[in-house]
Amino acid sequence: MGGVHTNPGKKLTITAVAFQFFINGLVLAAWATSIPHVKNAYSFNDAELGVVLLIMAAGALLFMSLAGYFSHVFGSRRMSIQSALLFPSALVLIFAAPNCMTFLCSIVLFGAANGAMDVLMNHQAKALEENGFPRIMAFLHGCSSTGILAGIMTFGVIGDGHYVARSVTLLTGILIVARWLFPHLLDDVRSGEHRLAIGELRNCKLLMFGILSFLTMVTDGAIAEWSKLYLIRVEQVTDQVGSLGYVAFTLLMIAGRISGDRVKDAIGCRALIAISGSLASAGMTTALFMPSFAGKLAGFALLGLGMANLVPIIFSEAASMNTVSKTVGLTFVSVCGYSGFLVGPPIIGRIAEAVGLGRALLFIIAVGVIVACASVFFDRHRSGQPEP
Repeated sequence: MGGVHTNPGKKLTITAVAFQFFINGLVLAAWATSIPHVKNAYSFNDAELGVVLLIMAAGALLFMSLAGYFSHVFGSRRMSIQSALLFPSALVLIFAAPNCMTFLCSIVLFGAANGAMDVLMNHQAKALEENGFPRIMAFLHGCSSTGILAGIMTFGVIGDGHYVARSVTLLTGILIVARWLFPHLLDDVRSGEHRLAIGELRNCKLLMFGILSFLTMVTDGAIAEWSKLYLIRVEQVTDQVGSLGYVAFTLLMIAGRISGDRVKDAIGCRALIAISGSLASAGMTTALFMPSFAGKLAGFALLGLGMANLVPIIFSEAASMNTVSKTVGLTFVSVCGYSGFLVGPPIIGRIAEAVGLGRALLFIIAVGVIVACASVFFDRHRSGQPEP
């Protein structure tokens, strides 16, 4: 992690924050891979399932907006722990709900915990950087990607059924590790003024970060939803083989995030953003136009590498602005990003209905170009070297 040596206490703090990110990815993937089970269990049609997901999103967006305030009032460590433990607990309630009304209440709780946790764990990550810890924002987001992969394996690949038992086992394991690690989370993580001043949202640079966060997470959501179907339609492969596209995307994203902080220290944010956007465009182009299945997998892998460090850098830069508070910066880009992740799949789906899935995914090539061009708005300096 940046080559900086840390004492045992600091290592435990870093591990505790990393475990938060891992939990977030793990539980979110466990839910996402279980959506077909939920749809069948309650006999939801597509429209009703869409309402369920909208309810969850509403809870998430509301508590994203309130998380900074709660952290200021009740303390960062306490709120971080509560949201991190409420998230997997709500997953158990979703699967154990005896009726539809209880299920809907659990969905609201699940979304609220996810939204609050997303903001709070990024507050913890930024506080690590501000308190002399290694620059590890990308590494921490890599832990979230690792959790996503673990969640897919646990709930999506290994067997079927027993959702309550598996979610209880997951919660139990999280509680055991959390009891050891979470006391080492940073407390009193303050971010200046905690109220949301509307005037701060007129800041052009913050709006730019919000747009980039939205576009980046639109891409993440679109690949998660449509990469498998694209490979199945184009290559005539099975469901399991079609999943390899997203697996390749996720594996290279993990690799890119684990090494991202060292790369950023070496070449600076501006260069890394430009390279990342270019790699994303090149990867999606390869996935769409290479004639072989192996070439398409390589394209999705390259896309994952290009997307790997965009969210960590955007979040870190938004939280470091001198013209807005850290709470406003992080909350705004988090809400924009989460909104993009939710609307990305339906946007691609609607475009695909009109022009075909392959052409709809050209949108992602454009996102990479936009990101690369926007790199001029990021600092060019490397770690420890002030901007001239």
